[in-house]
Amino acid sequence: MPVSVGIDLGTTFSAVASVNPQTGMPEIVRNGEGGKITPSIIQFLNGRPVFGSEAASAFAAGELDCVATFKRSMGKNETYCTIDGTPYTAEQLSTLLLKHLKADAEATLSDKIGETVTIEDAVITVPAYFQSPEREATKMAAEAAGLTVKQLIDEPNAASLAYGLNHWRENANILVYDLGGGTFDVSLVCMGENGKLSTVSTQGNHRLGGKDWDARLEGLLFAKFADETEMDLEELTEDLSLKAVIRGLAENVKKQLTTLPTVKVSEHIPGYGNATVTLTREEFEQNTSDLLDQTGALCRAVLNEVGIINKDVTDVLLVGGSTRMPQVSSFLLNIFGKKPITHVNPDEAVALGAAIQVTKQKRAYVPSAIGTVAGKKVAKTAEVSRKSVKDSFRLGNIGMLDIQETTAHAMGMIAISKDETQYMNDIIIPANHARPTRVAKAFTFYTSARGENEMDVFVLQGENDNPLDNLITNRYVISGIRHNREQKGKTMIRVQYSYDINGIIRVSARQDSDNVNLTVRKEPVPDDMSKYGLPPEIQEFVQEPLSVVLAVDVSGSMYSDDRAPLKAAQSAMYDFTGKILESASAQVGIVAVADSAEIVCGLTDDEQKCIRAIGAVDDADVGGANAGHPFDVIKRMLQQEEGRRFAIVLADGMWQCQSAAIAASKSCNAVGIETAGVGFGSADREFMQDISNDDANALLVSQSELTQAFGSIAQSLGGESGPRGQSGGTTDVETWDD
Repeated sequence: MPVSVGIDLGTTFSAVASVNPQTGMPEIVRNGEGGKITPSIIQFLNGRPVFGSEAASAFAAGELDCVATFKRSMGKNETYCTIDGTPYTAEQLSTLLLKHLKADAEATLSDKIGETVTIEDAVITVPAYFQSPEREATKMAAEAAGLTVKQLIDEPNAASLAYGLNHWRENANILVYDLGGGTFDVSLVCMGENGKLSTVSTQGNHRLGGKDWDARLEGLLFAKFADETEMDLEELTEDLSLKAVIRGLAENVKKQLTTLPTVKVSEHIPGYGNATVTLTREEFEQNTSDLLDQTGALCRAVLNEVGIINKDVTDVLLVGGSTRMPQVSSFLLNIFGKKPITHVNPDEAVALGAAIQVTKQKRAYVPSAIGTVAGKKVAKTAEVSRKSVKDSFRLGNIGMLDIQETTAHAMGMIAISKDETQYMNDIIIPANHARPTRVAKAFTFYTSARGENEMDVFVLQGENDNPLDNLITNRYVISGIRHNREQKGKTMIRVQYSYDINGIIRVSARQDSDNVNLTVRKEPVPDDMSKYGLPPEIQEFVQEPLSVVLAVDVSGSMYSDDRAPLKAAQSAMYDFTGKILESASAQVGIVAVADSAEIVCGLTDDEQKCIRAIGAVDDADVGGANAGHPFDVIKRMLQQEEGRRFAIVLADGMWQCQSAAIAASKSCNAVGIETAGVGFGSADREFMQDISNDDANALLVSQSELTQAFGSIAQSLGGESGPRGQSGGTTDVETWDD
């Protein structure tokens, strides 16, 4: 029997919940030990992962084969720990934990229902302030554990759903204060009509949580044991075994101080013996007051973002096990003048809300609504009502509940400021914008015919002006961009930036008016991004000048078979000239050669003039045999020109003056003129190689392959090309469905 669940994947504890089909209400699924929460700790015994109370006890005892708090390192593609020579990332550890939670819940539900239960779909909770890499890593970990992730939902929002199920009040403004073991989030959620919850603003710090209080307690305990034993504090803290024991003690002492004003702690200290110290709640609270102040600053930031004051908050909802510390409730009571809500179990609310959400279908994309206030881009969020709340009522059907989540972080891209003096964060989607959402921008882009055309996009999360003060999520490489020959390489690339329903960044792209997406591959951010903290080196593209001379053999053999060889040569030259002269910095000259050589058309960028010259090349007075060569004329035409200089000699037979021609071609090469020999008919391959400065420039083809051969040379010269990869300013354009 397939069952969908909600999973609170916590830093210190995790929980699973499902909706009871008989009551229609969410319930916590007990684990194999009968508990409602499972420690987010893994112990490795002979390489085998162990979970639950056994792992927690080993961790508290200071066993070194235990890992915990790995949630804080989600999204980092690096080793979190190495156990018995095997490296593990935080994502891999989360996969192991999720597999255990899944198997545990399946066993419990199977026993309860009386038939085999398989958990397939899940809603996984994440801290609201998790950025895109952390969210993506969480989703991948769940999928690797065999779960189909219907949605990632922010932890404060999940708790709001669970709270609203039994305590709904229209127009209530709920401040959700979520202090977990490793992360802190604060969100303002508005209860609207018909079970509509809207997250209006979110702030947070995913490096702040109960473990930081534990760390302060560890420091206090070490200091007290050092005073009691008169031992060196640094020496004590360097003892890894003792450090692991004190770490376990700190968590237990924190729990005891929740109900007791004073706690005595006894421990065996290596080199001394048993020692006992006393720790008071007052000492603990004084030592951690700055951590609470950090949460208070984020609470104020949420209210300031929306433009309301403390008294407009109708409910303060506590979420996360660390909110059980008495100092938290006292702190918030002092700020908001009302006692925080404590009748909602902070360990269970998030999982229960996730179970509610797993019954919902994904919403469609909402239009992007971005405005400006005081010149700054902000999201147009729904106004928070200051009306008095209505009577409480109970929602009998969770189907009535719905939540609109927002983006905690602004999304931007690295751009150059208008005055071209610095790199900047060009914000595309502001923070606290409803999600899912997407915005598309158009870039002017110049393609090249020489190779693959690719465009780099660096996406940022954060609101700081300096790009390096934000998270650079990934390097997105847009490839498969076709060369736009008609516009001399100029094309338009439309890039769509999206926050999907999970808060994960997506980038897609299309070219010009195409309805098919280009290929976008995601690559790691380069190690060295320091140049984006320096003034940009503005280099206006100046294409290198290109001068090309086409020298065509017009001896008698070209007129055989009703002038077919000459016509084929002219056709190839027409096509070549058109391609080369697409570049504004190119010019072409035409030379006829037989017994002598003559300039039919001097170097020019006038395509029509070249075409007329090619059509009249057989009118040149150069004789009818093949006693001459064109290289002396070519040298005179190109020697004084700037930029790249290239000559193509087309021959359909053997020349009488091969030695002189070869020597003259080398003379051209000596002054930097590149030469290419294209032969057909009875031409000699070795001779074509001898008059070419590179074997790759020597071609021997059939008459029908002349146009293709000339086209290859045009491509190698960069004909049909513009400044590859250069992009101009952006313009907002319509979005599309992926």
